[in-house]
Amino acid sequence: MGAKTDTATTKYEIHANFRVVGIVEKPDIIGALYGQTDGLLSEELDIRELQKTGKIGRIDVKISSKEGITTGEIIIPSSLSRTETAILAATLETVDRVGPCNCEIKLNEITDVRIKKRKAIVNRAAEIIRQWDEKVSPFSASIQREVEESSKKVKESSVVRLTDEKFNAGPGFEKSSKVILVEGRADVINLMKVGIDNTIAVNGTSIPKKLLELIKNKTVTAFLDGDRGADLILKELIQVANINYVARAPLGKEVEDLTEAEIHKALKNAVPIQQAVFLTGSDKGTTVAEFKAKTKRKEEPKKRKKRDEQEVHHRHMPQKEQIGQHQQRSYSQSGRQQRSYSQSGRQQRGYAQSTMQQRSYSQSGRQQYTRRVTRRVRLPEQLEKAINDIKQQFEAVVFDEDYNVVLKSSVKEIFNKLQDIEKAQTMIVDGVVTQRLLEIAHTKGISLIIGARIADISKKPLTVRIINYKQL
Repeated sequence: MGAKTDTATTKYEIHANFRVVGIVEKPDIIGALYGQTDGLLSEELDIRELQKTGKIGRIDVKISSKEGITTGEIIIPSSLSRTETAILAATLETVDRVGPCNCEIKLNEITDVRIKKRKAIVNRAAEIIRQWDEKVSPFSASIQREVEESSKKVKESSVVRLTDEKFNAGPGFEKSSKVILVEGRADVINLMKVGIDNTIAVNGTSIPKKLLELIKNKTVTAFLDGDRGADLILKELIQVANINYVARAPLGKEVEDLTEAEIHKALKNAVPIQQAVFLTGSDKGTTVAEFKAKTKRKEEPKKRKKRDEQEVHHRHMPQKEQIGQHQQRSYSQSGRQQRSYSQSGRQQRGYAQSTMQQRSYSQSGRQQYTRRVTRRVRLPEQLEKAINDIKQQFEAVVFDEDYNVVLKSSVKEIFNKLQDIEKAQTMIVDGVVTQRLLEIAHTKGISLIIGARIADISKKPLTVRIINYKQL
């Protein structure tokens, strides 16, 4: 065991665990390693020769015994190549006896000593720098903080206030034909830190009219956060402002927290307003163009209903005139009756008969008005054909926005199959529209449900219209 040990050249350490059925000592383990590997490989890889030449270090054995079983760990430092070290480790596993006792050796790991040294170097270097900061330059950190704070104050003082509402803007906003619209003052300051000063802040989810006047004749890029609040601002912007491009911070991040690289990347990836994508909520992944088209389709039933109500109102107005004309005719008849009855002495009875005719006509006018309010609903040809196809079949059909069939199922199975579809718009049910079916359809974005019958609905979403067959 008097091996030469040159720890300066050690590159690897072999760690192997052993288990011996019996009580043995360290010399027994080392003797077994020498004896059972002797002559197994070439002389260059013989353990004794390797120790003599200093290519492996002293064999260290950690040992413990319990209940007639001896276990422990063998550690061998090596300056051999990686391949030779692996061969040596495999050789150790061939040892199966220690004296008269059975033995089993398993490689645990081969560690790279140089990695440990590198970690030690890094840790020591960090410690040296820390001590240096404390002893050699104790004021450097505070000086750096003062410089950063001073720079920040300069940036903040450069923010200008525009109009009576004091919109926060960069100093280059007014003279620039291309501007960036952000959400708040902190966003303006962060962009100024990286040299972008043609900015102006919305300051909230509401877009003031004076702000719209300021950006009216400019090319505008809306640079918004990656959260739900920014999606709401984008929805308002597309309704009230003339925005040319949209840039978004990464999902979950705010413009005021972005690094210089993240800011430039986001602005470089700005897209035309119609191609901008919503990042959160039910509209996640939807472009502005798709959102506007969907909103238009949802508003169409409301507009149609309003037109129907106006039409009913206008149609009802002439009825009053007709009633008045009829009353005049009735009174004319009554006059003639009065004249005839004046000859027979029955004027009062003629007037009473005329009055009864007026009441009768007024009632029929009210009935006619009621019928017109609940007049029949006209549907697209595709929907009418689908209704005729499934009548009395107890089936359900779901259409997308272009009236393409995305699902056809029995009424019994429609509850489960609705869970798997997307982008649905209209559903026809040859059965009863229940509260449960209505709620599931609402979660899938369905805005029109046509059913054979409608159950008692206690909670009806405002965005869903329900029609039964009797209204068609």
